Amino acid sequence: MTKLHTLMIAGCLMGFSAVASAETVNLTNSADGANRDAGITAVKKKLQEACTERKGSPDADSFEVVFEKTSDNPNVPKPYYVDGKMKCELPG
Repeated sequence: MTKLHTLMIAGCLMGFSAVASAETVNLTNSADGANRDAGITAVKKKLQEACTERKGSPDADSFEVVFEKTSDNPNVPKPYYVDGKMKCELPG
């Protein structure tokens, strides 16, 4: 095998190992809001902050509302409750 072929194979293996060492995780969190949009915005912000704190990059397109509920109590200042999840790409 020539040196060029050996270098090409070694380069490919090193490139694949960097990709393989990255990890995608699902983060979950919850938040309250005055209405549905405020609750969803709050939980998205929490999830993005949690991902960046772990030195990851959030995938905003993967955001999903898992559970939502409105409180029957009119005295609650933030009656809308939201659980959400989002994918986060963490470095290896």
